[in-house]
Amino acid sequence: MAEQWEDEQLRLEVGQHFMVGFDGPELTAELKEYLAAYKIGNIILFKRNVKDNGQLRQLCADIQRCVRENTGHGALIAIDQEGGTVVRLESDGVNIPGAMAIAAAGGPDLARQAGRMTGRQLRALGVNFDFAPDMDVNCDPENPVIGVRSYGDTPEQVSAYGTEMLLGLQEEGVLACAKHFPGHGDSDTDSHTDLPRVTKPAEELERVELIPFAQAVKAGTAGIMTAHVIFPALEPEELPATMSRRIITGLLRDAMGYDGLVTTDCMEMAAIASFYGTAQGAVAALRAGADIVLVSRTMETAQEAVRAVEEAVRTGAISREALRKSTERILRVKKAYHIGEEAPEYDSARDMAQAGEMLRRSIAGYRLPGGEVPDIGPDPLFASELAYRATIVNNEEPRELSFAQYMAERCGGDSVLLSREPTGEETEQILAAAESHSALVLGTYNGHLKEGQRALLGRLDRVKVPVLAVAFGLPYDLSDTPEGVAGLAAWEYSQRSVETVLEVLKGERRAEGRIPVRLG
Repeated sequence: MAEQWEDEQLRLEVGQHFMVGFDGPELTAELKEYLAAYKIGNIILFKRNVKDNGQLRQLCADIQRCVRENTGHGALIAIDQEGGTVVRLESDGVNIPGAMAIAAAGGPDLARQAGRMTGRQLRALGVNFDFAPDMDVNCDPENPVIGVRSYGDTPEQVSAYGTEMLLGLQEEGVLACAKHFPGHGDSDTDSHTDLPRVTKPAEELERVELIPFAQAVKAGTAGIMTAHVIFPALEPEELPATMSRRIITGLLRDAMGYDGLVTTDCMEMAAIASFYGTAQGAVAALRAGADIVLVSRTMETAQEAVRAVEEAVRTGAISREALRKSTERILRVKKAYHIGEEAPEYDSARDMAQAGEMLRRSIAGYRLPGGEVPDIGPDPLFASELAYRATIVNNEEPRELSFAQYMAERCGGDSVLLSREPTGEETEQILAAAESHSALVLGTYNGHLKEGQRALLGRLDRVKVPVLAVAFGLPYDLSDTPEGVAGLAAWEYSQRSVETVLEVLKGERRAEGRIPVRLG
């Protein structure tokens, strides 16, 4: 009987160290049984779990009730609500612009406002942990996964905006989570699909990547998320930061003095699952000093990871005393943030309007003649690819969204659907067709990462009519355009961004933002 009680106590304790995801907008009977059996203490939500505000509020209330019955404690309910390309709420929620757009729209005070707006919305819905802000310094323009999720390409700018965002969230009672420690901004590989490696010397990491996290620690961030990235200068063994005791305990805890929650990024991402295995990665992360292991997709994988951690505790591979101290940290944070209490009422109309105005203010010009968008005339040619999901972490954009078609229907002229990787023949056809129109307006989406689009951008000076390039997503597309080609940075390929560009082209708004990274 004593052994059974010991097993139950161990499972209760281990369950506090897991955060799991699931499919669908409600708690099914199977899901409730799973949460009860494994005493899971925390949940992450994605867009697949959200229909609208009312449904989400009910789901969060159901989660709290279920987890409290199983564990005796409230649940941390997390979501990736960064803004821009990474939001999980539907259109009836407050979705702020992304980090780089916020930096383009104004000073760090806007990030504080954005944090408070996001915090008010999430808390009212029952979500208490936002996996934001992104504190990565976007050093590498070729970075395929951070990009516009970063506030800029200098540690000073990222620090200034990121700390304001996290303070705004926490002022509204929502835990912030600075990510991805010690930095994912100088990587040309996406950890969702492969295992990145950053080979900078330690001194350079200290001067760049670590500064925003040091500022987040100083500001009192409730959470920090680790990166599935290998840093040979910080960890001589072939281990990503998520699994490195030298990085989590030695650097973050001891050297930087951080005593808040450390969460992993999802352990089902290829950087962990394909190279180390999710279950063994979970054991290694907790041994390294992480508090919460994130397994966001598959129930069976989460169950395997829980059992692996329990076995590691039994055999001494994970110190029971260290685990207990980590459990105390989790419960201390839950108490401090009143986790599990009923969500307050909230009227989001004002904040939704303000979020829209922030995006409109973020549209930035590049080489605009006299600071004005060129006159596109009565018969422009618009060209663009369709919206698509640029990375796994991004939102699933409407597949039918075409900037070119949308603009032609409202401005006159013609539209051309651009391939994601246009061939030389396609490029020639578009350039030739533009000559019989009053202007060419080319919309790109992270085109500088695609060889065909870079070739097209580089040849726009062949067109003898006015040319305007509009970068939906990374602004680095504009640096591939020749002198004499005007540009707009629009930050996200979404319906609201396309509508705002239309206002700029029609002269109803100025492109008043500034591009917060170096181009060219």
